[in-house]
Amino acid sequence: MSEHAPTTSQHDAGHVDPMSHVPPPSPWPAVAAVGLIIIPFGVLGILNVLKSWGALFGPGMGLILTLFGTAIFLTGIMGWCSQVIREKAIAHDPAQQQRDLQFFILLFLVGELAAFSAIFGYFYYRNVVDPAFGPLPGMHFGGPLVAYATFILLSSSVTCEIAHHALLQHRYQMAKLFFALTVLLGLIFLGFTGYEWGELIQRGFYPTAIGDHSAAAFAATFFTGTGFHAVHVGIGVVMLFMVLYRLEFGHFRGDRHFSAVAASWYWHFVDIVWVLLFITVYVVA
Repeated sequence: MSEHAPTTSQHDAGHVDPMSHVPPPSPWPAVAAVGLIIIPFGVLGILNVLKSWGALFGPGMGLILTLFGTAIFLTGIMGWCSQVIREKAIAHDPAQQQRDLQFFILLFLVGELAAFSAIFGYFYYRNVVDPAFGPLPGMHFGGPLVAYATFILLSSSVTCEIAHHALLQHRYQMAKLFFALTVLLGLIFLGFTGYEWGELIQRGFYPTAIGDHSAAAFAATFFTGTGFHAVHVGIGVVMLFMVLYRLEFGHFRGDRHFSAVAASWYWHFVDIVWVLLFITVYVVA
């Protein structure tokens, strides 16, 4: 045997496979991607943009596609999270694994920020080059409803942070209470968003109803920005619910609680994006 060949004692001393941190293949990202592909077609169907494709692609089918795509997407996310949770138990280096996972969520948030930056970039570019870009003249836009929704979402960021710190201090009942309160506030915010959308659509404020006017481009930007943000709030609610579920079953007994860290960071990111979106859509516009 060569003197350079590893021996059993060397492996026992800590020389492990350098690729041991790489997770096995997973189908769940592909499942989530399929859901994300279907959802935009459903939204376009609801807005009756796909009417040239035939009667089958009207608002009714659009709603079905949106709900179906959302269900597939949430199934993919839940399955993916479940696999990550199961894989954590087989890690050779738990500390390094925690750092890898935190680095992953930071890269993920950078990617999400890039996506929102595209929306902001288009808005400010169009706002500079097109003086007519904005709501229809005389249209009441925003108001107390948006202010209440903003206050609720920012309050949920506070409750989420309290819950996270309670978890770090092993105060599990307090953590469960405030995580549940955060989920509730997130759902209320989504309710406000849905109500606002319904009110605006009922008043004819959507691109196909406005027609050939700069306000149509603003409406498209508004629904894209607030809709994309609402999707992220929904994802955050699912993540927080999973943390709450795991807390209920006593999964966080020690220093390994990446899912709580990821959900907390993601929720704060969603809140910061909303502040920027609020300033952009309701103040600058």
